[in-house]
Amino acid sequence: MRALHFVPFVAALLDGRQATQRADTHGDQQHGGRVRLISTCTAYYLFNRADEGDPGVECPEDMMPWSLTPRMEAHSADAVLTLQPPEQAEPAGGSLVVAVEATRLAREVRGIGRYVRALLPRLVALRPGLQLILFVKRQADIEALQPGFDAIPVMRGRIQFRLAKDMHRTAADVHWYPWNTVAKVPARGAVVATVHDIVPIAHPDPRLRGWQKNLRWRRRYAATAKRSTLIIADSRFTADEIHRMLGVPYDRMRVVLLSADDFRIPPAEGDAATLARLGVTQPFVLAVGAADRRKNLATLDQAMARVVEAHPELRLVLAGPRRDGNSAGDSPAWRQTLGFVSDDELAALYRGAEVLVMPSTYEGFGLPVLEAMRLGTPVICAQASSLPEVGGNAALWVAPTSVDALANAIERVVCDEQLRMRLSAASVAQSARFSWDSTARQTIEVFEEAVVTASWR
Repeated sequence: MRALHFVPFVAALLDGRQATQRADTHGDQQHGGRVRLISTCTAYYLFNRADEGDPGVECPEDMMPWSLTPRMEAHSADAVLTLQPPEQAEPAGGSLVVAVEATRLAREVRGIGRYVRALLPRLVALRPGLQLILFVKRQADIEALQPGFDAIPVMRGRIQFRLAKDMHRTAADVHWYPWNTVAKVPARGAVVATVHDIVPIAHPDPRLRGWQKNLRWRRRYAATAKRSTLIIADSRFTADEIHRMLGVPYDRMRVVLLSADDFRIPPAEGDAATLARLGVTQPFVLAVGAADRRKNLATLDQAMARVVEAHPELRLVLAGPRRDGNSAGDSPAWRQTLGFVSDDELAALYRGAEVLVMPSTYEGFGLPVLEAMRLGTPVICAQASSLPEVGGNAALWVAPTSVDALANAIERVVCDEQLRMRLSAASVAQSARFSWDSTARQTIEVFEEAVVTASWR
């Protein structure tokens, strides 16, 4: 029998719900085999402490409060352990007040803003007793945001708005910082930060004038690592990077994958008119994202230059924000840069493309991959960072720095209709494994766990 420790929780935390937490494979690999099963609404914490030289105590089987059975969860490919509560246990509907740092929500439509907008109604719908307090930058933000949330029936009476300057003075069970870094923290209560990536410190500005900005980011992330009760990471890769760059132990991080099932899909009948309005002609290869160096668009350019020699009708379409300094004056005839596009336009681009190419060398998650897959678009990805966690077996994988490999992959997809059909079907199946509801449920579990953890400090 394994040496196990049981740490009793406060009885009021028993809620009788099925409580799950994926087994931390990072911890299993990097912490001497320790596997920690965590649920904030269970009566016990279960630890394997053999790697710390603590023999623990033998736990007779008849003392086990709940049975442990393995299962698979569709939201991630990981095995998790399920703690099945006794039949007499009843769900609790206690209050859970979550203060949300939302200073960028009124202005950010994509990126993290989309993540927050997707989660807020689901957090309320899935957790009875959960109340939200959104802290925004100015009064005008309240006027801009409140009508939209009031129009969602489940949000009525469950959400308040206040100014951000008062956040650290406001009593709440959890203070949630979903935009990577934590600012002022309250004197009491749990602090949870969602860290989507650590690009500013993993890929700092190399320019001499960028040293001050780099230092500011370093300090912000270091403060977040220190102040957070728990950190939510979008992917295992991001958790690894947080551990590598900031020294945060794995037992203070929880990996919660994102989704794209909120991406609105307009009727396909309007696609031709949308593409015509954008000036896009088929066939084309699509790349979505900003023009940062880590997006690896230079490799894509070189690969496309080779492909169009054999297929001069093919175009490369780039969709996503571009810095003011980026000029299309010297752009080759086969490349078209659109800049920012609406969701409806993006859907038409996904559906019209021969393939989406994601050559990025560094991503915290990679939402364009899931968006394209939801519409059945074949996907070619660089085998780097978090992308394998998102694309799974549905994408065509290439080495991130190989121009030849990328050119060959693009040509294969463009020329082989059967391959495109197989990739398209695999894309739809892969995207169905992710849902914002699952993201919200796991986020609620982290909030509840953080409350308990903070109370023991």
